[in-house]
Amino acid sequence: MVMAWFNRKILLVEDEPLLRGLIAANLELEQFEVATASNAAEARKIAETFDPDIAVLDIELGAGPNGVDLAIVLRRQFPEIALVFLTHIPEPRITGIDNRSIPKNAAYLVKDRMADPGVLREAIEAAVRNRVSEDFRDDKRTDHRFTELSKAQLGALKMIALGMSNHQIAAERGTTVRAVENLVKRAFEAAGIADESGVNQRVAAAREFIKVAGLPLAK
Repeated sequence: MVMAWFNRKILLVEDEPLLRGLIAANLELEQFEVATASNAAEARKIAETFDPDIAVLDIELGAGPNGVDLAIVLRRQFPEIALVFLTHIPEPRITGIDNRSIPKNAAYLVKDRMADPGVLREAIEAAVRNRVSEDFRDDKRTDHRFTELSKAQLGALKMIALGMSNHQIAAERGTTVRAVENLVKRAFEAAGIADESGVNQRVAAAREFIKVAGLPLAK
């Protein structure tokens, strides 16, 4: 049975204005009371007076804390708050976040699933009831080009997508250029980015990273 949503308060945190407005409008049609924020600092300020029952959070929120950081803070402030991550990122580790940092009983949806208007409502209901199944944990059902890459390999590909050279990556990681060359080579092999005539592997790797994780945020 679908639960009654009347008087349920949702804090929606999404940094893209158009998408934030669309999601908020759909939630209001479901009889939620919705407050919106574009970043973690704004969300924390609003939460102090809004007293949300549910938080729907993007993960990448621009400069400052990410959505996972915000979720942990909100859970401390509101222990009973239901959490739903709504993101284009297939799993947190793609952007350097430990998958295990997703709070208990939180739902995790990729934005592609919003084509089905009922999915978000169902995920919210599951989170409120503390019954989040794998149907609402897209981060645990990953199948993308970088599934088998290590954290270090993913970090190297992210820096390549940011346009960094091997020398710059070595300086960032505090290691040698030779070590970075080996790391990048293993990353390309693990991701199946072939060394073919006429194909620039670094360009191909950057394109694949952006395809999976979106444009990375500069450090």
